Amino acid sequence: MCRIEFGVLGPFEAVFDGRRIPIPRGRQRVLLASLVLNANDVVSVDELLERLWGDRLPSRPRGALQTCLTRLRHWLDAYAEGASELVRTSSAGYVMELPDHSVDLLRARRLLREAEAAAGRGDLLGQSIALTAVLGLWRGAVLSDVRSDSLHRDVVPRLAEEYLRALEWRCEVGLALGRHDELVGDLVAVTRRYPFQERFWQQLMIALCRCGRQVEALAAYRQVSTHLRDEIGIDPGPELRKLHVAILRNDLAVMSHGAR
Repeated sequence: MCRIEFGVLGPFEAVFDGRRIPIPRGRQRVLLASLVLNANDVVSVDELLERLWGDRLPSRPRGALQTCLTRLRHWLDAYAEGASELVRTSSAGYVMELPDHSVDLLRARRLLREAEAAAGRGDLLGQSIALTAVLGLWRGAVLSDVRSDSLHRDVVPRLAEEYLRALEWRCEVGLALGRHDELVGDLVAVTRRYPFQERFWQQLMIALCRCGRQVEALAAYRQVSTHLRDEIGIDPGPELRKLHVAILRNDLAVMSHGAR
């Protein structure tokens, strides 16, 4: 069988033997995405029905699901003989069996485990390398071209949280490695993209201070304060306020150890 790869950390994509192939539209695409997202784990019939139809089930939902599965298997075989055998039936539902290297999400989670192992060894550089590789697997909005209210309600937000945690972690490691100058530009872009994520603003202010740019760090605090108050009617949290006071007092501990 040819080498098969799927990408879910962005627009849905399938690559067979290095060649990107068109993925079926409609419910076959939703079905394939649901199976790939849960690669090597059984997905129940009820969950698949929810992903494909939500509360608008057809009159014979299990028969309709079987039809979608049959068509999906035919599509797989059309591009790679025998690939339909990747989709197996179990007593509890269906499973798509794929090696870790075949799905970007599985690769990302393997790299996160490597970063955790590096953290356990106190290896900052190892963490940075693994986390940079993780973030490099994201290609944009997760499954932006898969139409499923259920997936975008229940699954996509969790994946977005995984991305944000990895991004925050990498910035934290970058600060610990003393990469303040290069982090400033990255964090300016990140705070624009995620203006309500206070930890990124905190990291930006720390990086600016360590570059000797305290005036800009205070300006960043004013910016996030105004944004939070105008947009959602709240003040900055205690960590940001503590950091702000420390900068005003020229607390050198902030420059060397951060606000935590």
